[in-house]
Amino acid sequence: MTYSEALDYIHSRPRFKNTDNRKAMRLLLEQLDNPQDKLQIVHIAGTNGKGSCAKMLSNILIEAGYKTGLNISPFIIDFRERFTINGEFISEQKLADITELVKEKQEYILEKYDCNLVEFEIVTAIAFYYFYMEQCDIVCIEVGIGGKEDSTNVIKNSLLSCIMNISFDHTEILGETIEEIAYQKAGIIKENQNVICYPAIDKRALKVIEKECNEKNASLIIPDIKNINICHKGQFNDILNYKELSIKQSFAGIHQSYNTSVVIEAAKILDNTTKFVISKDNITKGIEKTTFPARIEVFSENPLIILDGGHNVDGVTALSNVLKENNINNLTAVWASLSDKHPKQLIEIMSPFINKLYTVDIFGSRAISKSELADIAKEYISNCHPADSLENVIKTSIYNNENLIVFGSLYLASDARRIILKNINKQS
Repeated sequence: MTYSEALDYIHSRPRFKNTDNRKAMRLLLEQLDNPQDKLQIVHIAGTNGKGSCAKMLSNILIEAGYKTGLNISPFIIDFRERFTINGEFISEQKLADITELVKEKQEYILEKYDCNLVEFEIVTAIAFYYFYMEQCDIVCIEVGIGGKEDSTNVIKNSLLSCIMNISFDHTEILGETIEEIAYQKAGIIKENQNVICYPAIDKRALKVIEKECNEKNASLIIPDIKNINICHKGQFNDILNYKELSIKQSFAGIHQSYNTSVVIEAAKILDNTTKFVISKDNITKGIEKTTFPARIEVFSENPLIILDGGHNVDGVTALSNVLKENNINNLTAVWASLSDKHPKQLIEIMSPFINKLYTVDIFGSRAISKSELADIAKEYISNCHPADSLENVIKTSIYNNENLIVFGSLYLASDARRIILKNINKQS
């Protein structure tokens, strides 16, 4: 199997199905000799902040000298972002080889048990097998959707669980209330383990998490917001002071400082309760080295060019808070959205910062057309137009030295990032 054939196979799998309590996933992993049971894992759930937490913690562990696997979703630049070890993507050939093996096992269990696997299950199985094959010391695993019924939650024991901020997303799968969603997220909590929780989490969600921890005799650690102090050093340059640590953050916004506090507590728990030795210097350097594409990513400050993949109310609210903190407005904006992400609410949140808006199409059955989005947005932004193309509107904005923001969807972020980088390089 070639790399191209591997991607074709993975993307040919169905995206969703009715839950079967992970039966197919367990059968597949049994055929692979259960690699997930032979790994040391930190498991991370939440509506927003999972990727930032996983990336920061993995960088801390790399700084501490450990061979560290990182499994995140979705990807922005390259599909192989989903599987990294010490910051390096899986090679194309290794991904192809493992995919071929997983395909053989999938076909076997389909024939014997009539069990079919979706795309994310295949991707997760590849990750577990790759990290085991490469003998990682420790692995940071990000939940896909929810937690309790997620494909990653075949882990029998994890070193610790992190639960990031919880808000409304994937309600058709996880439930219509914060409590129902929190119940799904809290499903990753294991017996007698340590659980680190986002410090500004909704109180309703926290009650659910506390109940789950009590039932499983798990210790709940919540960073104290009083210990989180931010010193602003110009636009998008924050220094986080948390307890005895002072850290120059690569991420902007108070929500990222809250994410960082979870990561710091997680690193300390690993140092205190496991074989992993992590110093304060490892924590500081690991966090300061962490960058993440399309998470309020600033390409230029003059003119201002920002890309953000925040795609739900919580994510876009975080983006708007950063713009407010930095007194940014009169932006030219490019926006796309999915139908189940409350687009009217999203553009209402962002409208105070936007002078001119272009809507664009993105791929997917849940995507809203650029014309429909423009109709929604006109209630809040009069200067609103469907764009002729994503590339043309970004290219023109950069050429005209406009302050630009591209936001609303991770599906949009990958193409937008490539176009931004190409045109910034031309300008320079």
